[in-house]
Amino acid sequence: MLLFAPIRWALKLVYFAVLAAVVYLVVSGFQVVFASHLPTGAASARKARAIVVLGAPVVNGSPGPDLTARLRQTLRLFDASRGPKVVVVGEAASPGVGAETTVARDWLVARGVPASSVATVTAPDASTGLTKVKSIPGVGVGDGTSVIIVTDAIDALWTNGAASKAGLSAQVSPALGSEKAVYEELGALWRQATGVAVGRLIGYGHATWAAH
Repeated sequence: MLLFAPIRWALKLVYFAVLAAVVYLVVSGFQVVFASHLPTGAASARKARAIVVLGAPVVNGSPGPDLTARLRQTLRLFDASRGPKVVVVGEAASPGVGAETTVARDWLVARGVPASSVATVTAPDASTGLTKVKSIPGVGVGDGTSVIIVTDAIDALWTNGAASKAGLSAQVSPALGSEKAVYEELGALWRQATGVAVGRLIGYGHATWAAH
């Protein structure tokens, strides 16, 4: 029987490790849901050096539904003088699909935002893009640069974590209509919970799936 004792202990350790991981994910999931309840009114956002809008899919050369909602929120914040500069973070163009940054910039300029007030950051993921924001002329002042980040409500916790690691002092202003009932976005909740859990342990740059 003594020969099997190490095996039993190993199995117990595996069991407790799996249990701890499950509990950690569940707690992260609850935190994601709690953090997603944010006000969408422009007046509720503190003034910052820049409004950063995270990219979303482009459809037939125009902003898709998610990107359109984010851009509308960005426009509300800019018109309310919450920030003097808009920074669009997005992926590069792919065959048959325009760059998120170019499409978003054109949308904003067409609706009255001065072209000189819009900067773009092309990056493969939001985490990488956020690290570049504080180095943009006229926006960044090094670590602690204040920004308002526009994304979906469910992304708030991951986004705040990634922004903090990037040296930004961030607040999230979710796109109007992006907050949904939990049962309507279980897939997004899973991505966010795992993204937050992994990001806290080994860095948000290793959990880029949470930003899509």
